[in-house]
Parts: sequence; structure tokens; C-alpha cells
Amino acid sequence: MHTSHRDEELEETLQEALDEGSSVWAVGDIHGYREEFEELLGRLRLVEGDMVICIGDLIDRGPDSHGVLTIVSESNRIFSIKGNHELLMSEALGEDGHREQFWIGRVGGRATLDSMGSSESEKRKQARRWLEFTDPLPTEVVLDLFRLAHSGYRSDIPLEAQSDEDRLKSREVFRATSPLDPKRQVIAGHTPVQMLSNFDVEPPKEGVWRSPVLMDDGRPAAVLIDTGIALKDPTHRPRMSAYDLQTGKIEEVHRKIDPDSKTTML
Repeated sequence: MHTSHRDEELEETLQEALDEGSSVWAVGDIHGYREEFEELLGRLRLVEGDMVICIGDLIDRGPDSHGVLTIVSESNRIFSIKGNHELLMSEALGEDGHREQFWIGRVGGRATLDSMGSSESEKRKQARRWLEFTDPLPTEVVLDLFRLAHSGYRSDIPLEAQSDEDRLKSREVFRATSPLDPKRQVIAGHTPVQMLSNFDVEPPKEGVWRSPVLMDDGRPAAVLIDTGIALKDPTHRPRMSAYDLQTGKIEEVHRKIDPDSKTTML
């Protein structure tokens, strides 16, 4: 398994934790909300052997993307896969910078830069340094009973034929009428569960979204854990959630700080 979009060592680490009976918590989109992320980690009450795998979109919109990246990069038990916002930052700050204005002006990149330093040049220099951490992040994690990808997967082509683009940006997993992986529950973020009604899917009244499509072992075929921490409307109860792969338990923290400006759902 030497594919660039997967991390064999990470998968082995997470699977060993599950095999040993430890908790492996999947955390939904964080979007720069460091304070809420730290509170959520506290609620997980991690003990020796427990692990955390973030579903991507560590950055953008919230007040401290730099702080979130620091927590994840410096921990030996907190990991992450790549989200579409990590890709957007790379595209914006790369050599051609073809999405710079879109990233900064539309989807929260300004907040990310502002968390990186004082002067504009310092902010951009620090953000580019973070690309060394975010660019190599895997776009999926495949375990014995779970498959994690930021947005999930397309439902019209085989899993092994799907691209990074599919794993980062698709919005199909919640409309699938049969399990996308018969052996593995799909864990995804990207689409806030509060926004599922935009796709003719009933949002959960609370907590995360679990697919009504069941696997042979009785588990929901997919679980969506982006619970809208960056949504502007407070009536949506913006929050950050964690899902224990070992037990199915949910922990969540509600947002403390309202975002300053509207952003698109990307």
C-alpha cells in the first residue's frame, strides 16, 4: 500500500489502537476554532493509547487556524487527513496563486492569515511554512471497519478509482442508497449536517448525521460529523463534534465566538 493519498504508518497506528480497545475519536471540521477544539479535546478525557483523527478543514473562518495547526502538528496522538480548505490554502499560496483572492475573500483565508503574525509579509511567510505540514496529509484513512475521507466519496464510480478531488469535495455520501463500502463505515465531514436539507436530506435534530442505509453488521453505512462550527446563523447551533470509532459515542462543544462575516459553504 504505497499510494500517495494514504499514510500506511498512520493507518497502522489507528488500527492498533482500536485492536487494543482504545478510543479513536474522529473530529469534524474545526475551521480555526482553537478554543472550542481544546475544550472538545478535554471532554474526550483521553487516556494512554487513545487517538484522535481530524477529518480535515483545520483552517479558515475561525480566529486561530495557526493555533489549531500547532496543536495537531505537535501532538503524538492527534492526526489529520486533508480537507478542501487545506487544498485551497495550498493553491492560493503556491507558485501560481491562482485561487488567492477566492481563498482570502470568500472562504475564510483572511482569518487564517491574520492568525499567522503581525505584518502581511510575516503572515504569508508563516502560512507558506504550514504547507510543509498540510500538503502531505493523506486524503483518506482506511481501517478494518472504517473509511475516513473529508467529504466522503462519489457513489457512481468504484472507491479505488476515485481521486483526491472526489475525497475532498464530493457531496454524495449522504444520498447513497447502498453502502459505498460493504465492509467499512464511511466517516466524513465537509457538508455541515445542518445544511443537508439543501440536498433533500433530513438533517438530524441534534448530534451527527447517521445514514439510514445499514450495513450487514447493522451499522449506518455513513456518518457525517461536520456539525457547522463556522455557520453564521446561531439558530443552527454551530458546534464541533467528535465520534468515537470504538463505541459510537458523541462529544460536542458549541461555538463561543460568532464569525464576523458571511462565508460560502465550501
